[in-house]
Amino acid sequence: MTESSCYSPRVRAWLLLLPPAGLAACRVLSSGVYEQDGGASAVDAALAYDLAVAAEVLDASLPIDVGEPPGVAGRPAIVGCADGTREGFRDVANWPDIAGCAGGFDQPGVVGTPDLPPVCNRIAGDTSTNPNGLGCNAADLCAPQWHICRDGVDVAAHSPTGDCESCVPAGEPRFFLVASGASSMGICSPEANETNDLHGCGGLGEPETPWCAPLSRRMDFSDCLATAGAWWCGDGSGTNGNLDEALLVTKPKPDMGGALCCKDLPDAHPG
Repeated sequence: MTESSCYSPRVRAWLLLLPPAGLAACRVLSSGVYEQDGGASAVDAALAYDLAVAAEVLDASLPIDVGEPPGVAGRPAIVGCADGTREGFRDVANWPDIAGCAGGFDQPGVVGTPDLPPVCNRIAGDTSTNPNGLGCNAADLCAPQWHICRDGVDVAAHSPTGDCESCVPAGEPRFFLVASGASSMGICSPEANETNDLHGCGGLGEPETPWCAPLSRRMDFSDCLATAGAWWCGDGSGTNGNLDEALLVTKPKPDMGGALCCKDLPDAHPG
């Protein structure tokens, strides 16, 4: 049995889209742990694991996809999203200080110290006149007096339960990211030099590493590729994505989520 025959026909078709150089360069394990011994076996193990995860994402998406219900509309300052509709944490009464804001953005990267500033005057969001976020970054999805949540600590400070519970219903294929990456060992940090994977809340991507709690989901370049263009965070070739997803990420389409936004509360998070 060849390596490719281990996967379903649908997954094998997807695997053909990945550049051979990108596959060989893949070094990020699903747990976020980076093999540093440089051996061929480490590369092979990482490749096998990432492809298996991609296969699971692709195959599982068919039966559990429940679609994307419309967001809850309201004043941007209240719902937290620049376009006035909230798609994650839709119960505004119970989740007044944290919101999932769907939409696209074409300016790459989400790491920022201390906050990622908006660049297009917040003219973004899936129900805006600029749903693909042309000229915008992820922070432009958040309303004024709100910011893209920095990390798990920021999320915990704004969530009544201290975690990502109820971000989206089970099976809803949306992911809302925070403005930080992780180290090569999968330890989340808002530092601009920590750019491994995308991290956040929702129902899309892989289970988060324990070092990034209370965040619940993460995406690497293979997870982004599996969204058929809704997310882009590199292709894994060389240095183009396998450790730099948070530096490279753009979102060409408005579906499948966007940014996790936290309300500006003076005493809720450090400066």
